[in-house]
Amino acid sequence: MKIYAHRGESTYACENTMTAFYLAYLVNSDGIETDIRRTKDNVLVLIHDKTIDRTSNGNGKVSDYTYKELLKMDFGNSKYKGEKIVKLDDFLKYFSNKNIHILLEVKEKGYEEDIVDLVSKYNSEFITIISFKYDVLKKMRDLSKKVSLGWLIYDLNDKVLKQCIDIKLNQVLATSVCLEENEVAELHKNNFIVTAWGVLNKIDIKRLNNIGVDRLIYDSSFIAKKVLKGS
Repeated sequence: MKIYAHRGESTYACENTMTAFYLAYLVNSDGIETDIRRTKDNVLVLIHDKTIDRTSNGNGKVSDYTYKELLKMDFGNSKYKGEKIVKLDDFLKYFSNKNIHILLEVKEKGYEEDIVDLVSKYNSEFITIISFKYDVLKKMRDLSKKVSLGWLIYDLNDKVLKQCIDIKLNQVLATSVCLEENEVAELHKNNFIVTAWGVLNKIDIKRLNNIGVDRLIYDSSFIAKKVLKGS
């Protein structure tokens, strides 16, 4: 089972910062998961929340600021001071050629074409665009037959499975508490990579490995890999 670092190695560094991403790379994560939003001047940046309140020394919506204005703010903490918001283009320049898989979660509608165009400039073999929003993924599939796509779901049922097949998804990302062995088998039968998100603890990591999940998103790849070595 491959382990993806959730927002980078976010147990040990500030989420969605270059330090967290580089630390994930240093501990041999199989992949990095991160989140995309757009600034006031249409720059794609990596941040989970709609606002910068929780993760910086500023406040307000990401979309209220230009990229240059956001660069003036500190996205670090007492241990990692001076962390800057990361531009998607800079992240891909650095990590897309390092043989590490990348999950890019699209948080909002409206800039699907911008993301597809940007991703196509890099080693797209290692990049998958993911979202909870099915219509976002559908639009991206209409824009590109080659781009790798994954749908974040809460539970699998016949309707969801049909929707996955309809737009030729590459990956299905299901919440860990709802993933059962028969569901993993059904997704594999339809040639989907199965990824678990919202993983609770070490016991959950072992269970997901035992039922055949392909990939797992966790706040620390370092910890998850230690758990798997001991299982």
